[in-house]
Amino acid sequence: MPDTKVYLRAATARLGEHPLIVAHRGDWRSLPENSVAAMLSARDAGADMVELDAQTITDGTFVVMHDDTLDRTTGATGAVAALSRDALARVRLRAGAGGEGAGLTDHRLPTLAEMLEALRGKVLVNIDTKHPGDLDAVADLVLAMGLQDQVLLKMAVTRPGQFTDAPWHGRVAFMPLCMRVPRGRLVETVLPIAQAAGAPLVELDFHDLAEVAALSAALAPLGTGLWVNTLDPVHSLDFRDSRAVQDPAQVWGALLDAGIRAIQTDQGAALAGYLGRTTQPG
Repeated sequence: MPDTKVYLRAATARLGEHPLIVAHRGDWRSLPENSVAAMLSARDAGADMVELDAQTITDGTFVVMHDDTLDRTTGATGAVAALSRDALARVRLRAGAGGEGAGLTDHRLPTLAEMLEALRGKVLVNIDTKHPGDLDAVADLVLAMGLQDQVLLKMAVTRPGQFTDAPWHGRVAFMPLCMRVPRGRLVETVLPIAQAAGAPLVELDFHDLAEVAALSAALAPLGTGLWVNTLDPVHSLDFRDSRAVQDPAQVWGALLDAGIRAIQTDQGAALAGYLGRTTQPG
């Protein structure tokens, strides 16, 4: 494993030869969604990066949670924002993706700081800050923990220069989300955003794979790669995980051929197998 101070830069510098497998909320098929164990399991199954969600409880502490309520993934109920620090220690995660009928586990709801410490030096981390107003505080936490070269932040961006005046800009890697760009305008919309942000990656959805290839070529001189999702609930055209596990060349292979350099998936082990990757050391 490279030193964490160069880990993210090293990974993004070789995207052409080693595209990133990004595990969506960790290995939630085997372990509780957004748990520390799920992230480590995803790493062991071949993920280069894990994606997790962060939002605050009553005292401003960040916890790793996707939904605005605790109901689906934990044994508790109510709004995440209303959870007290005292009550946090008693919250247990439900198995897998949670939901009605999912049993409670011994895994507890982690704070973002606990999660980052557990993953220190082990795997790249993409933090999906659920509320835009929390982005600065998340960046401050990353910097305070000295993990700025292991963590990639992201947020929706609609114009060039957005977030470039933030105090953390240039110190913590940032990925603009350029979603729902009108057909035929992908290059002219995304290229100036990527240039202004100095972004190592840009996340997008798309209407035309040929447009993606053109954008990839336009971004190449900047050293900026493209990230797409093949999650069954969130994907472009018919490039989705359930199809990919049946015909990986027509989904993941076609995306890579078009210049995609990071794929967020719920089938990380299958993608690693398709790419001929070995599992990570413990």
